[in-house]
Amino acid sequence: MRITNGNGARVAFDPVVGPTFSKLISALANQGIVYIYGALSEGDTQIPVLKFYPKMATIRGYGLFQITLDDARRKCAVEYIVKGLASGALKPVIDRTFEFDEMVEVHRYLERNDQFGKIVVTV
Repeated sequence: MRITNGNGARVAFDPVVGPTFSKLISALANQGIVYIYGALSEGDTQIPVLKFYPKMATIRGYGLFQITLDDARRKCAVEYIVKGLASGALKPVIDRTFEFDEMVEVHRYLERNDQFGKIVVTV
């Protein structure tokens, strides 16, 4: 709420859910949408109805296969990404680059969860 000047987020993406899901609902704007695209938490996810209902929020699942297995959607997505990269509107953040022979170190680095951005492995 602080970074939205009290308005709340219009859209939130959550790969974790779990016991802290109610905090995300609290940070939504009225009629906000939460996209769940993973379940990294091992804990149960409870829907905080008393926070959720007054905001008339929406919770939707998202899976990459909705796009990758549909020819028209995949084509549209590829065009969007290519255009965004070419124009500079999309700027991937690369945390670190490794050589293929360093794969064991890549996994160790990822397990430490120290990265900010993508890990690139050069083949």
